[in-house]
Amino acid sequence: MSDSVRDKPARPYISSEQLLNNLSDGVIGVDREGRVTFINQAASLLLNQPREQASGQTLSAIFQPQPDNQSLDTDFIRLSLAKEQPRTSFTSQRVKTADNQSRLFDYSLIILDKDTLAIMFHDLSHMEEQDYIQIEPHGYDPLTKLANRDTIHQTLVQLHDQHKKNWTPYTVLMIDLDRFKLINDSHGHATGDIMLQQFADYLTRLVTQPELVGRWGGEEFLCILPQMDLEAGMKKAEQIHRHIADFSIHSGKQDIFTTCSIGVANYPQDGKAVSDILRSADAALYEAKRGGRNRIASSLENRGSFLGIATQLENALQENRIIPAYQPIVNLQTGQVVADEALARIVNPGTAPVPAKQFIDAAVHLQLAHRIDFEVSRQAIMHCSDSVRRGNNPHPHFVNISAELLRHPDLVQGILNTALEQCKVCGTRIGSEKPLTIEITEQALLHNLGDTREILAPFLDFGLRLAIDDFGVGYSSLNYLADLPVSFLKIDGTLIQRVASESRIRAIIKGIQSIANDLELITIGEYIENQQTLETLREIGVNWGQGYYFGKPQILHERFDI
Repeated sequence: MSDSVRDKPARPYISSEQLLNNLSDGVIGVDREGRVTFINQAASLLLNQPREQASGQTLSAIFQPQPDNQSLDTDFIRLSLAKEQPRTSFTSQRVKTADNQSRLFDYSLIILDKDTLAIMFHDLSHMEEQDYIQIEPHGYDPLTKLANRDTIHQTLVQLHDQHKKNWTPYTVLMIDLDRFKLINDSHGHATGDIMLQQFADYLTRLVTQPELVGRWGGEEFLCILPQMDLEAGMKKAEQIHRHIADFSIHSGKQDIFTTCSIGVANYPQDGKAVSDILRSADAALYEAKRGGRNRIASSLENRGSFLGIATQLENALQENRIIPAYQPIVNLQTGQVVADEALARIVNPGTAPVPAKQFIDAAVHLQLAHRIDFEVSRQAIMHCSDSVRRGNNPHPHFVNISAELLRHPDLVQGILNTALEQCKVCGTRIGSEKPLTIEITEQALLHNLGDTREILAPFLDFGLRLAIDDFGVGYSSLNYLADLPVSFLKIDGTLIQRVASESRIRAIIKGIQSIANDLELITIGEYIENQQTLETLREIGVNWGQGYYFGKPQILHERFDI
């Protein structure tokens, strides 16, 4: 059992129905046919619907959105239960009650168990009475009733401008519930939602200005502390952390406890702009979770670790110090160099380049990977063009493309524009099949193949080829090989490193090679570091290979003295 769950027999047993009945929000449970099996006291009062009369009726008979909402019909309910996909986002809508009145509610559908769907709703009529209805209906998070991400961000921007004008500090806390997914998986999404609701209520009682607390997303919360320097902000974070250690909810016969990790950032110490402060808070939170969770981290104590790397990365991007290092790819049968891969490096004059493994986690976490991919891809295209103009025969240049870059159509178009310009310079020496090969991991590919094809289409239509990286680990879905125009399979390096010594691994790679042969794909073994591995892969029939045995990545950029 997880350390986040502990028994407390001293408390009396409370059933799930009692728990739902004690909620201030309305809850109606329905079966697969859309008929009411449970209605709590709050729902009965809000709808003016006696509980005994509601039982057995269809949901749409007692809860009637105006206008009609198809998500409440029987077909949708049955489909939701079959797919086990709860809808947790709330919709604000007027609902006709049993006494023919119209009231404003926000509501959401969630799954309680495999046979029961529930609608949870909250009365918003008081907002109309107090003329609050002009507030954006999506300005708050409907589950926790806190400000949502956009609203708390706008609040932070306004507060930042005030503090900047007055030369006063403020602190931001990024708070994350530890191992929340485990709670969801072990106890169900309904319990998880109750955990978030009660945690949000508990958190607002720990701060002096509840309106400055918002749900940042998922199980993350943002808390703004005006007029606090970093030292005062850390003390407040420690106070919140101590109190949350006592927080729990009751489900069935168990008390469910949770801990939290907190990232602390301060203006002006951690930056001059709101984006700098949020990035520092996010980086500190990442460091807190990486350090074992249930702890507090700030930029002050993490200089030189994750935050230091993030700052170095941001500066390198701004100063154009992200450049590719090229590692040769060799034909394993002939020993000839047939391609290369462009690998990102941070360069500093007079010091050794920083390899990607030291900063890529920070880049992904801070959503900077797309900028790195763009820079490396653009420079790799220029390198290819220069090589062809010098009289060399064009050969494949592999560049890593993240899913994040594929979600930035402007950057995708920028890469294609650069490729088009350079292909014109190279003239007829480059045909319809371009040398640049985009390399993407299985995990980065979307589960919907139609979406994947659509996103990759601009690259593939231009004549770029596709390589699947890290093949053999993760999902290893063969659907991608059947439905995408893959040209290369790069076999995961962790398998390659074991192939010479483990018969089971050899069998796996033989299977991959057999599939590749049938599909006329070129296989590439990564992380080849010795003669024994090379000979084993040759025997299996793997086509190409790369690794330190053939050569380390080399920087060809002349403007850096490295």
